[in-house]
Amino acid sequence: MYLWAARSVDPATFGQVVAAIALGTVGAGFIDFGSNALWVREVASGRLSEAALGERSVGKVAVAFALSLLWAAITVVVIGSEFLWVAAPIALSLVINQVSQVPLRGAALGERVGLSVLTDRTVAIVTFTALCLLGFEPVAVLWLCLALGSLSASVMGRLMTPQQFRPKVRWRRTNPWRESTFYGVSGLATSAQSLDLPILAAVGGGVPAGIYGSVSRWTQPMGLLAAAFSSASAPFVARSSDARAAWVVLRKGLWLPATAIVLAIAIFVLAPWLVDFLLGNGYAEASGVLQILAMVSIASILSQPLLVGMQSLGRDRFVAIVFGSTVVVQLSAVLVLAVPYGALGAAWASFGAQVILLVALLAGAIGEFNRR
Repeated sequence: MYLWAARSVDPATFGQVVAAIALGTVGAGFIDFGSNALWVREVASGRLSEAALGERSVGKVAVAFALSLLWAAITVVVIGSEFLWVAAPIALSLVINQVSQVPLRGAALGERVGLSVLTDRTVAIVTFTALCLLGFEPVAVLWLCLALGSLSASVMGRLMTPQQFRPKVRWRRTNPWRESTFYGVSGLATSAQSLDLPILAAVGGGVPAGIYGSVSRWTQPMGLLAAAFSSASAPFVARSSDARAAWVVLRKGLWLPATAIVLAIAIFVLAPWLVDFLLGNGYAEASGVLQILAMVSIASILSQPLLVGMQSLGRDRFVAIVFGSTVVVQLSAVLVLAVPYGALGAAWASFGAQVILLVALLAGAIGEFNRR
């Protein structure tokens, strides 16, 4: 979808669109504030009932709806932006989708979460293809198809949740973010990583943002494999008595991140040919960016299970401090490198931050393993 949209317009216009979508992704993460990850752990351990989960979920979706409406009104009426309002439907649909997956993840029903994700991608690509064939501009309907995919996945997730785990949809005044402080910091850090593209667009201009955005999603399949491994293992790790018991669970699924790393290496080797064949000469600079992002993907694949495992064992404060610090380093580096190096500068900033995060998480995991 991103490839099709990128080929239909110049890099500068595409950069504005993907920057707006990235802002929506960041907004969803800020609204979530780590609550989903906390809820998964609490559901898995039996400390959060279906009734309480339903009340918190409704409260968070209501806040997301109000904030999205406010953002759309400000960007259209006050600012008069052509693309910034797109962040509102992207954020709202993501919040609803992620909330619908919590009971499935907490009940360790990973295969049903996989079907939900598959529904998301399938609806998005089928709708996008149909609209483009009907004559709509790809870059104009990209956000709509992404939002429809997320909403369809939320419906599928709800339908697939067994009755005994399905939260009741009811309104009650509650604080959805209760006790999620350190999870929230980690969640904000995860979301803030997506600010690299808007920052690049604001500081470096639309062309570098378009170059960066044209290939930034090409490593997502590897990220999905790593995310599948991490999310599926999280409830089992939460039930483990210590780090050694958690490792017994984790090692059974190591083939998933290993496959993701092999794919990332293939992307690194084939990057120049892929960019030239799929995007054309207008995006020639993107090949170097894609190679760096493939290395970023490898570091991220190694970090993600460590991050989720440490959180599930109750070390969410350590994860919050380490992860938050590395994201600050990354975004600061993007600010410094955007003007002289453009898209390559943003890619190197991401790589440096991921390496720092991986080293810190490895040190923490080894310490936890030995201490337990």
